[in-house]
Amino acid sequence: MEEKTLDELIQEKTDDLNSVTENEELELNEEDSRKIVWQAKDFSIREFASMLQDGDLELQPEYQRKYVATPKIASKLIESVIMDVPIPVIYLAEEQDGTYSVIDGQQRLTSFLSFINGKYPNGDTFKLTGLKVFKELNRKIFADLEKEHQNKIRKTTLHTIVIKKESNEDVKFEIFERLNTGSIKLNEDEIRNTVYRGEYIKLLAELEQSEVFHNVVQKDNYKKRMIYRGMILRFFALSEKSHLNYQPSMKQFCNKELRDNRFLSDEKAKEYRNRFNDCIDLVKVVFGETAFRRYIPSDKERDQGNWTTTRINMALYDIQMCGFVHFSKNEVLRNADYIREAMIELMINNREFSDAILIQTSNKDVLKKRFNIWLEKLDEIIGNNGYEQRTFSYQVKKELFEKNPVCAISKQTILAIEDSEVDHIIPFSKGGKTEIENAQLVLRYFNRAKNNNENYE
Repeated sequence: MEEKTLDELIQEKTDDLNSVTENEELELNEEDSRKIVWQAKDFSIREFASMLQDGDLELQPEYQRKYVATPKIASKLIESVIMDVPIPVIYLAEEQDGTYSVIDGQQRLTSFLSFINGKYPNGDTFKLTGLKVFKELNRKIFADLEKEHQNKIRKTTLHTIVIKKESNEDVKFEIFERLNTGSIKLNEDEIRNTVYRGEYIKLLAELEQSEVFHNVVQKDNYKKRMIYRGMILRFFALSEKSHLNYQPSMKQFCNKELRDNRFLSDEKAKEYRNRFNDCIDLVKVVFGETAFRRYIPSDKERDQGNWTTTRINMALYDIQMCGFVHFSKNEVLRNADYIREAMIELMINNREFSDAILIQTSNKDVLKKRFNIWLEKLDEIIGNNGYEQRTFSYQVKKELFEKNPVCAISKQTILAIEDSEVDHIIPFSKGGKTEIENAQLVLRYFNRAKNNNENYE
């Protein structure tokens, strides 16, 4: 057989789909002998409707929450069928029991089948709207159409490619990602939801409903597109396999965790569930609304520091979630203020750490670097009573800030408490006590400059 790249195969078969009439098998390359087995097949919309009714077609688990086509887009799809406009290829995966799940084309199929059934997945009546050519059909439901149009819709054939169950699952994820050519593309977490269906996916679907997790992440679009599931899976992969065993890419690392535990036992699911709930509870208490967000400090050009509140930093997500796995709730909560301050201090004063959460974050050495720095800091805080003796508490900082938010070094007003540090007036190294009478509030920027220059004024 002539060897071709997968991309060339997809393009060739999409351009000349009608020429394919039987199963074909393709080796990816000489180094990778894993097989992709696929078949071109045509199904009418009527057949798809029957398959769905008989339980032989899985549009997408819980798809009614994932359907994103607007009424106008869905209506134009119906109009396209009536006008004989070609509909893009549908991709299905054949499951081991002979049923099919939709890899690409879920939005289109859901629109067609919803119109025939008379209702959108959310229960709203499906009335055609926004049609430009068949304007007379606007505001009509399927039952209102003339028999000619009803038959046209039911009998329309949709070209389909089926990824056969004989295909090796190790490469399915990559195949589906490349085959994903629809107008609303599946992301990697939506692809996982189809490729690795099982008890693990059910657990991820359950945990993505966590109100605590949603309150911390605050990303409605992440939840809608299953990205919450991917974030939770990432936590399990790093906490279960350990950051020390991480091998890039992160996508493949997470896929392996999901594949290895696809049909996890009830006991294992309970362990995972408790681990996630404990860690996200602690993250919320310790970091609050700044969890997983980066702090950008003030400097000479910037009078006030700020949190990147609209963007999740996944490198911070990794260490903040996984950092608490091996500590008890009491140990973490007792040191919550110190932990929160230490995280800000690392983001501001530790160049290695700040680089490790910003640059090449999926690199193996970079990932290990940020984990090691953070875990060492947690051990220092939680396991060393001397840390409290030389570090002012957050309560002291808050009291000083509320009393007089002015930097003792520069005499500038401190606009945000995160920009401040509590400095020993008489250095700790020279016998100064860690008590409020020996404390002064300073801007982090000027405190760093002071520490780096003995003659600083």
